[in-house]
Amino acid sequence: MTHKQSNKWLNSYPPLRAIEDPLWQKIADNAQIARLPPDTVVFREGDACDYYLLVVDGSLRVQKTTADGHEIVLYHIRPGETCELTTCCLLCDSTLSAYAITETAATVVRIPKAEFKMALEQTPLFKEFVFKSIDQGLTDLISVIENVAFVPTHQRLAALLLSKMCQQNPILLTHKELANELGTAREVVSRLLKELETHGWVRLRRGYIEVLDASRLREISHPLDM
Repeated sequence: MTHKQSNKWLNSYPPLRAIEDPLWQKIADNAQIARLPPDTVVFREGDACDYYLLVVDGSLRVQKTTADGHEIVLYHIRPGETCELTTCCLLCDSTLSAYAITETAATVVRIPKAEFKMALEQTPLFKEFVFKSIDQGLTDLISVIENVAFVPTHQRLAALLLSKMCQQNPILLTHKELANELGTAREVVSRLLKELETHGWVRLRRGYIEVLDASRLREISHPLDM
């Protein structure tokens, strides 16, 4: 059986699948593959980082708990993506500063720390992939920070509801989960959602939210386009 046939997980990562270096192929052959159910903690804040993490299918959420007990979603890891936090911890030999949990059932690939560093040192194409992934991740994280700092919460909420609606409507998220995504308090989200419901643009039920007027939410999320 050929290398590409024996490592189906590489199909989610074309740049890695294309690497023909024997060392990398051996590391890919020996990668640890795990199927995780929803709501599984993948790593915890303060843990040592022992592996390079990739997601083949499903979705992971990386979150940070603030000193006052609020939570904020830093980023999601979806198929074909890597975890920038674990990568940086591997490079710096530091502990993890946030935690990750599966949003859905997910298949993850773990490459042990020693093999990761070996590939990084001896396989230029793998090194290029790693640092491009970090660059993209930092760009996305800066975008999150800019949104939290400069975009009003009601605009970000409208945009988030539209994004989630594309995946499912009704949206099966609680007010607390939406608040975590937005980096704000649950009470703020509940108040804003109630305002939207009063206008007839959403319908609120226990455990889910139904979008009734997507066009109005679009206007709220992009007021300068009106």
